[in-house]
Amino acid sequence: MLAQTGLGFLPLLLGLLSYAAIPPDAQSVPPLRIDVPGFAEIVQPAEGQALQGIVTIRGTAAHPAFEAFELAFSFDPDPTETWFALGEPVDTPVVDGRLAIWDTGPISDGNYRLRLRVRIEGGAPLVAIVEDLRVRNYTPTEAPLGLAGQPATATPEATPTPESFEPDRPAEIRPDLFKTTLTVGAVAGVTLPAFLALYQFFAPRARAHAGFLRMRRLHRRSGRPPRR
Repeated sequence: MLAQTGLGFLPLLLGLLSYAAIPPDAQSVPPLRIDVPGFAEIVQPAEGQALQGIVTIRGTAAHPAFEAFELAFSFDPDPTETWFALGEPVDTPVVDGRLAIWDTGPISDGNYRLRLRVRIEGGAPLVAIVEDLRVRNYTPTEAPLGLAGQPATATPEATPTPESFEPDRPAEIRPDLFKTTLTVGAVAGVTLPAFLALYQFFAPRARAHAGFLRMRRLHRRSGRPPRR
């Protein structure tokens, strides 16, 4: 019975001894946390973006126990994990604003990573890393990954312009000289004989009536008394 009791306390004793063997600093420091939105975040530049000249780094570096934040870059990939600092640490928190200005002109073209470290009081730093940043100051910019089969810039297709609609116009009526001449000739051929027939019918009567009036005037003149 005593042997069984001793064997039951043995795991508990080993656990206490292993906890006591851990250094006090290691017991109080939480593990490293990566990509903590709201506390350590880079929103610009984005992963896969091509960079040229002066680049504005935007994001958030803040925490209730904030001490300072720092930015650094390295090659991508970089098995040695060698980081180059972008300026001095900043002891002012930033929320959704400008973190720093990065001049990519002095560095050689290539692929890089960008790291944001937010140091907090009494804990491990918060880290945000943006990968595949393509610095292209002196070389052509290629298409991002996943778009290699597509051109970097696509020319929009020309939109066909609809033809303007015009209502049907009546055909222009041009006078037909032959028909006009024929019509005038037909009218003249009918009118002229009729005029001649009327002239032949009324002309003798008009001459006879005119002679009768002339004779009557003569008779009247002959029957008047002479003037004194």
